Amino acid sequence: MTKIKAVITNAPDGGVSVKTIDAERSNYKVLLSPIYTGVCGTDRGIVSSSLKFAYNPEGYDYLILGHESICEVLDSKVPEFKAGDLVVPVVRRPGDCVNCRIGRQDNCSDGKKHEAGITGMHGFMQQTFADDPEFLVKVEDKSLKEVGVLTEPLKNVLKAFEVFDTVSKRAVFHGKDSTVLGKNVVVIGTGCEAFLYTMMSRELSFNALMVNRHPLSEKIMKIFGDLGLRFVNYAEEPESQFSAGIDLLIDTSGDPTTVFNFLRKVNYNGVVILFGTNGKAPPGAFTGADIDYIVERNITIAGTVDAAKKHYIQATEYLTKWHALYGEKLENVITEKFPPENTAIFTSRQKDEIKSVIEWK
Repeated sequence: MTKIKAVITNAPDGGVSVKTIDAERSNYKVLLSPIYTGVCGTDRGIVSSSLKFAYNPEGYDYLILGHESICEVLDSKVPEFKAGDLVVPVVRRPGDCVNCRIGRQDNCSDGKKHEAGITGMHGFMQQTFADDPEFLVKVEDKSLKEVGVLTEPLKNVLKAFEVFDTVSKRAVFHGKDSTVLGKNVVVIGTGCEAFLYTMMSRELSFNALMVNRHPLSEKIMKIFGDLGLRFVNYAEEPESQFSAGIDLLIDTSGDPTTVFNFLRKVNYNGVVILFGTNGKAPPGAFTGADIDYIVERNITIAGTVDAAKKHYIQATEYLTKWHALYGEKLENVITEKFPPENTAIFTSRQKDEIKSVIEWK
């Protein structure tokens, strides 16, 4: 028996604590230890009880958090992995539907999938844990030790662009030169996912712009500036940046009022990708005029969540490229590192935060 220290949510009050549990590790295939585990709005939503879809594993009265992680292999009983390898565990595990049976549990259609640290499966915020090699993505580039924890949020972005590529085919989206050069992407939000959506939009040759309704600190503006990313506080500049309209609108906020304010700027045959969730957001003023606008312009609205294993692999490839280009400038996106015992990180977003992580020694 091995003692496992884990950051967990307590079922009675929804709070966070550090608890020691016993776990049998004699039958493992791959034994892992996290290097970093990321903290995001999903973790905080579970702790605050605002995300009602989260639930404990069967037979447990608590849930170990953690779905963003980069880990080191401690021991392996399979040839694909060896001690010292860096890996990223896949979050969503398959149910019984046809999508799950072909490795696309990100498109689960029967609701029987499980998600580590979120729905019915303990997460990765443990000093050690075992996993199946089928659900591990090897990180070949050892220099990604510092930013590999971004693999999980980036795979969501790659899945979203797969969705975009599918739905945008309802009409000719590209320009007459067969490219997206000159096409405008607006990303609502400035958190980690918004940052990654903007990086990926630029990678694909879009004009990319992050927007929010408040100014950013000098620290955050410098991080974005060092990476060549553009940001606009639309409370101060409500129209000047959007005169050419929006071809692809991506929301990471989950705020309906903001979404529909920007939706009214989307061009003919434009696409809106909804990624953010925010159960506490007030209802938006969605009107019949909005429906007319969407219908008359052939605008497509698509929701997207999670990703497949292939998107994790793609994410590690892009992170390798970006890290080679930007080095420490990309590492600066990890704005805070905390020990597992610091549970305050789960109750409020940190000042000047892009991505906060737990560092496991």
